[in-house]
Amino acid sequence: MKHYLIQNLSILLLLFHLTSCKEASHHTTTADNQAPVQLKYTGLTFNPVDSIENGLGFTINSIDTITNKNSKVIEVDFNVHSTGQFWKDLKQQGIQAVYVSLSCSGRKPFKSAVNYYSDRFLSLHDEFLLIKEGNRILQYSIPLRSLELDKGVHEVQLTIEAIPVRFKQDSLKSDLKEIYNFSHKPIALKKVTFQINAPELITTSIEVLKFRLNTKVCDPSKFDYAFGGTGYPDLFWDVLCGDDYIYHSPEIKNAVQYHKVYQSTAFKCTADDQITIRVVDFDQGPFNRQHDIIETWTGKINDISIDQPDTLIFGNLEYLILRRTNPKKSLEKTSPKTKKRK
Repeated sequence: MKHYLIQNLSILLLLFHLTSCKEASHHTTTADNQAPVQLKYTGLTFNPVDSIENGLGFTINSIDTITNKNSKVIEVDFNVHSTGQFWKDLKQQGIQAVYVSLSCSGRKPFKSAVNYYSDRFLSLHDEFLLIKEGNRILQYSIPLRSLELDKGVHEVQLTIEAIPVRFKQDSLKSDLKEIYNFSHKPIALKKVTFQINAPELITTSIEVLKFRLNTKVCDPSKFDYAFGGTGYPDLFWDVLCGDDYIYHSPEIKNAVQYHKVYQSTAFKCTADDQITIRVVDFDQGPFNRQHDIIETWTGKINDISIDQPDTLIFGNLEYLILRRTNPKKSLEKTSPKTKKRK
């Protein structure tokens, strides 16, 4: 009897061990033995089309469509890994770095911008600039509006490239590197195709009729000082869609009220994209080149009425009167409204 109990207990322990091993296979641990983290599974199926590796390669971890705080986007998580021999070979050709670039097909192809620090300078702290061997984890978000696709399912192709960069010799001792040239040919690339369900796009523009600073809650003289002038701000307004800068109006000097009507350039957005409208003091003098943001409104495009003006009352503004124009008819609103924001 005792023999059978010991045998049964051994079988139970073995089953428990196998179950534990099976569960552990769904996790991964880091090199420094940190706690396991759950692997991320994407909602999109993607297929590699082509991969060229010369000691540098890309591993795509996930691709998905999400709505982040600014926009509806394609979010790409990937790793870039390179070897010491790869960098040794590059430097023998006078190449000091590679820049990681992304592009995506669409009615209007998308290509990621180079993060210039100033004119033709790059910062060594730019996460998409690689200067030595190792493994780097990167994430990039492509606004769906930038592809200008019709509403519905579309197959698109994503390309990730590593572009060789040469710097000017006199900039090699600084964290800011002046670019000598970018190569026209990538040294490594990876292409994947996948399907997305594109949202409806709204084509519109923002028109500001007028606004006035609320001098009871803010001192307009603190924003600017002009020699021989009143010291009031030089006012203008601008519009952003997500992280994209859309438009800025002409400035009106030394004023607390902006009374000229201007309309932004037309742009495309989804109903989930964040629209930002800012009232700004223009500064471009010998002592200050930083524009002062006087007040900011953020919301969705459907928060702004079509054709009929809205009056916004909030913060440092006594009022801001605006409207949007040329949207799709299905999204029209008819009644004007006054909105207050705390």
